[in-house]
Amino acid sequence: MMLKATLSFFMYIFFLAFSSIAQIPNIEDRDKKKIKEGIVETYLRSMSKWDIPFDDLLENKSGAACIQWNKITNIFLENGMFDALGYSQNIPNKKASQIAAISGCKKMKTYYKLGDTCKCEIVVTNNENEVLLPIKEFNVEKEFSEAVKLYKKEDYQASYKKFVKLSNMGDEKSQYNLSVLMFKGRGLPQSFKKSYYWSLSSKLYGEKKADSIIKKSILKLSEEEVREVNEELKLNLETIATNGSLHALVPLAKWYIMVPKKPDYQNSYKWLSIASAFNVENTKRARDEIFKNLKKKSISAIQVEANDVYEVIVKNKEATIKEGEE
Repeated sequence: MMLKATLSFFMYIFFLAFSSIAQIPNIEDRDKKKIKEGIVETYLRSMSKWDIPFDDLLENKSGAACIQWNKITNIFLENGMFDALGYSQNIPNKKASQIAAISGCKKMKTYYKLGDTCKCEIVVTNNENEVLLPIKEFNVEKEFSEAVKLYKKEDYQASYKKFVKLSNMGDEKSQYNLSVLMFKGRGLPQSFKKSYYWSLSSKLYGEKKADSIIKKSILKLSEEEVREVNEELKLNLETIATNGSLHALVPLAKWYIMVPKKPDYQNSYKWLSIASAFNVENTKRARDEIFKNLKKKSISAIQVEANDVYEVIVKNKEATIKEGEE
């Protein structure tokens, strides 16, 4: 038997009951775009269950679902149904259409006494996916603290994994601690090259304690190995920066001053110029200081190069933002 309740273009449908609202399971390891698409498909499937094709509704139309985020598994997105649904059609504008759909979903939620088991949210408006994933903001300090606690408990592998994640985000303290783990061989086999890599990186990012591990690591390496690590770090920083992660810009500029036997002021100026264009803190003054060491005949060329790289970074950042929205 099909249950229908209509109120000013709304349909509310109840099918399955769940228990609590929370974070999406394993969201860091899943394709966020597919999750959003799966939620819309689940909504449409739930509507079709009651013989109400959303596609046949009149514009402006919106659909809302009572979503229990901690149950949004791949299995649910393939076969599940939402607890309560709301929809609207033939509404004057998009915002009003969405408000109407949410209102309908809430009424159905109240009618079936779902309480806090789910939250009514807009899923689709016309043909646009409107799903907003409840992604928690990453807390660097909290993650670092947890990594340190794991280290003190001698859970070196778990500590190592957290420090790697934070290090790749440009956290200098984590990079330093990672270099210590590498040097001592805790969490993975001992590696003096990796210890040198991360200790040098942490110094470029601003960690003052890094010199000690840098010196100890270099003593274990050949000159050729040191050069290889230096070049590897430079190339990685360039890739990270060009892909849109601004945290790598200043360390890269510092690399060209601190690592080569003879400071490369041109390339340091280039990356500081880019950082300043992105309004990275304290880079304008540093750029102007490095500028004093440039030869006039090279300035125009390096500025053109900086502008070209800047435009690439802007495009990559825009692409990353767009991908995140999808």
